[in-house]
Amino acid sequence: MEKRAVAGRQRTPHVFLILGVLLLSAAALTWLIPAGSYDRILDEATGQTVVVPGSFVRTAPTPVPPWKLPQLLFEAFSTGSAPKLIFFIFFLSGAFEIILESGAVSALCTWAVGRLRHRQAWIVPAFVGVFSLLGFTMGLTTASIMFLPLGMAAALSLGYDTETGMAMVMLGTNAGFAAGGYNPFSVGIAQTIAELPLYSGVWLRWLLLAVLVAVTSGYILQRAGKPEPSKAEETPRSAVTPRQALVLALLLAALVLVTWGVSARGWGVPEIAAAFLVLGILCGAAAGFGANQICQLLTAGCKKMTGGALTIGMAAALRLVLIQGGILDSAVYGILCLVEDLPAWSQLLGMFYANSLLDLLITSGSAHAAVAMPLMVPLADALSLSRQSAVLAFQLGDGLVNLTSPISNTLVSCLALSGMSYPKWLRYFLPLVGIYLAIGTGFILLAGAMGY
Repeated sequence: MEKRAVAGRQRTPHVFLILGVLLLSAAALTWLIPAGSYDRILDEATGQTVVVPGSFVRTAPTPVPPWKLPQLLFEAFSTGSAPKLIFFIFFLSGAFEIILESGAVSALCTWAVGRLRHRQAWIVPAFVGVFSLLGFTMGLTTASIMFLPLGMAAALSLGYDTETGMAMVMLGTNAGFAAGGYNPFSVGIAQTIAELPLYSGVWLRWLLLAVLVAVTSGYILQRAGKPEPSKAEETPRSAVTPRQALVLALLLAALVLVTWGVSARGWGVPEIAAAFLVLGILCGAAAGFGANQICQLLTAGCKKMTGGALTIGMAAALRLVLIQGGILDSAVYGILCLVEDLPAWSQLLGMFYANSLLDLLITSGSAHAAVAMPLMVPLADALSLSRQSAVLAFQLGDGLVNLTSPISNTLVSCLALSGMSYPKWLRYFLPLVGIYLAIGTGFILLAGAMGY
């Protein structure tokens, strides 16, 4: 049995191998796809650099030779957003290593499981619902990364596996982000570019949120199966010690501070990372750890993330190849041109599916809006489609498939923290993507029928 398990692991391609093949494939495409680019200007209303409609032109080819890939890989690790994200993961993992070592999260989950022993099925929808509100109101996809260790610890205490804990947090946040009623990073920017009242048409997005939360919760519970008897159920209900209570209080205060900082002060990765580093040190002191032990735990947490850090850099290199090869804008142009050639009844659906494809290349909601919406607004006007429906097509395409792309910062970071492989995640998530696309299709047809 053990030999078969090892052999099964060996048959699963390593994430570095998958990304390496994708890098080579992207480099090959730069030799095959004609290069092109859009003009871009700074939109003062949104603060985004947006594409100028009708400005696409073919440019001189700049193919990426295979021998240049190691250099681009180093550039991806040392420039752009990847270094910040890598050290953010290091700081976060180090802090949670200290928190988990204190036993505070385990004690809290043991207590909660004891209290909810006969109502465990409600915990998964509760997690999904709470985290969906973070995505729905503030677009906090980084919440997936921040809360992932808590979700996995809670799932284990309930008798589920870490895969379920990962899904409760990630898919909950993503469901809210996709519905995006007050999401400033996708719907807010898209409606501003489309010259619509900010957060107008939110009633349909609330309905969408309810559907996505219900479907996502049901899917997670179905995949999780019946929970195995957990240690928390086999042992008497344990009390949280005063030191553990202080650690939990510090953690709660830090999460409130970060949420306030992101929403009210515009905090980015550096500020959040600094908050978690300080949190880790304070929690170590509250737990009674010595200075040496705190340093050792911080280092141990960072060591666990070495593979994840390399994965983040390789994913960033993949996008860099597309940009330097001059084919990213060409892909955007080609996908949107397909929409114009569709029959009238399917053009709004075409926008939705086109944005779903674009999201595999541009995973940032704000960047996707800055590229796609300036092109979709005149296209919607020319096709006699409402701009509100065009925004809906964009947001659904941007959000529902976001966690499939190997260059998604959120996905790569969460996989790094959880230790789950990319192929295993796809096996878990792709059936739900099919359900999501069916839901998105239904809402797009509803929007088109009612003139939303």
